Amino acid sequence: MAKGNSRRRAVDGIVLLDKPLGLSSNAALQIVKQLYNAEKAGHTGSLDPLATGLLPICLGEATKLSAYLLDADKRYQARVRLGQRTSTGDAEGEPIASSDPSLLDRARLEAAIPQFLGAITQIPPMYSALKRDGIPLYTLARAGVEIERQARPVRIHELCIKSFDGLHFEFEVSCSKGTYVRTLAEDWAAAVGQEAHLVALRRTGLEPFELASRVDLEQLQQAEAGAQRDSLLLNAAAALRGWPQLTVDDNLARRLSHGQTIPLAAGAGLIAVFDQRQYLLGIAESDGAGHLKPRRWMNLP
Repeated sequence: MAKGNSRRRAVDGIVLLDKPLGLSSNAALQIVKQLYNAEKAGHTGSLDPLATGLLPICLGEATKLSAYLLDADKRYQARVRLGQRTSTGDAEGEPIASSDPSLLDRARLEAAIPQFLGAITQIPPMYSALKRDGIPLYTLARAGVEIERQARPVRIHELCIKSFDGLHFEFEVSCSKGTYVRTLAEDWAAAVGQEAHLVALRRTGLEPFELASRVDLEQLQQAEAGAQRDSLLLNAAAALRGWPQLTVDDNLARRLSHGQTIPLAAGAGLIAVFDQRQYLLGIAESDGAGHLKPRRWMNLP
């Protein structure tokens, strides 16, 4: 039996995985990579093991687009337990503060929503993947070390309560990259004089992908290796849906692939470049002054 990388193959595309509960993002990545025997794989923005939902996993040449997907807006559904704050901000942590939510009602929670809409700042939790001097904050937190963190700007596009039973409430949020939903839940509760922590979190939206394109691990595992499983992959171009697009002839495509700047009258910014067969060639950047320079080039057939 072949061992190691001898079984790996050059497969390109994106799995829009519906990550299950209890699985880390890296574990999900490794399972998908193994199922496809892919040479290269990477995910775009991790989900905690206690979170479920959309986790794009890029294979092969599509990994070159991962950094651009990190900037995408996201949508979540969350369930919050009132009356108790934990060390991690979720159900995995130890209780560190308590409150009495018996007099709290839905109207009071809803009245606090406007202060969290638009541009706000958040102090990242210690249990996060942010690094200080190369060390993830969660590593420091597990060692009992807490350090000062600077507030970071994020944007909340939409925020609404879906249900409230006196002890728990569920909400939906649409937000920018870098938003910590755990922190949002804690800050929202604090605004109405309460302690709280997340008990469930699901990522239900991730631009520019469509929810209908998601697949779960069971679907991947049950699909036959080869064409049937490959049919569950999204084309790499799906990651750039909604971007400005440019179609170039073979001559311009060759020049761009060699790193050359070409003349182009276009507005400044990033552009998805396709050949005349509508295959994605890569990402280029226009300076708005008549020049287009390749930024991230693909090696797709």
